[in-house]
Amino acid sequence: MTDAEWFDLIRKSPQKAHYILIDQYSNFVYAIVLSKLKGTGSREDIDDCVSDVFVEIFSNTDKYEGKGTIKSYISIIAKRKAINTYKKIMYSRQNTGYIEDEDSEIPENSASPDMLAEQKLFNEKLWEIVRSLGEPDTSIIIYQYFYRMKLKKIAEKLSLSAAAVRQRSSRAKERIRKKLENEKYL
Repeated sequence: MTDAEWFDLIRKSPQKAHYILIDQYSNFVYAIVLSKLKGTGSREDIDDCVSDVFVEIFSNTDKYEGKGTIKSYISIIAKRKAINTYKKIMYSRQNTGYIEDEDSEIPENSASPDMLAEQKLFNEKLWEIVRSLGEPDTSIIIYQYFYRMKLKKIAEKLSLSAAAVRQRSSRAKERIRKKLENEKYL
C-alpha cells in the first residue's frame, strides 16, 4: 500500500488503516526497538516500547501527512522511543543498583517451563479470538486492554457513543470468554 492510499484509507476507515499499518510495519518497528534495547531491556520492555511507538503514530496521524514517507516517520518515532526507553532503563538501574552487587540475590523463577508454554499458547489463542471478533469490536478490545484507553476516548476514535462502546465491549468480552471455554482454556 502506498502512502497516499494509506492516508486516503485513514480518512475513510481509521481502524482498518491502523491494522494495515501494524501488519505492514510491526516487524520493522520491532527490529529497530530490539537493536536499541537488546541486552538492556527485557522482552516486556521491548514489547511496551513497540506498543508506545504505534500509540504515538496513531495519536499523531495528522501531523506527518506529506512530510516524507510513512516508513521514515515510523523509523524516527521507533528510534526516539527506543532511546527514551533505554535511558529510562539505565536510569532505573543506576538508582536501584546492579544485579551483580554482592548483596543482591537472584529471585527464583516460580514459573515452570510448562506453565510458560501454556501461557504462551493461551496468549496466542486469545489474540486469535480478539482478531476474529470483527470491527469495531476488535478495535474496542485492543484500545481498551492493549492501549488502556478509556471508553470515552475509544468512542471518539471510533465515532461511536460511549454507551455503544461500553455495550460492544461487554458483548465482545462475553464472546471471548465463551470461545475460550469452548477451546477448554477456561
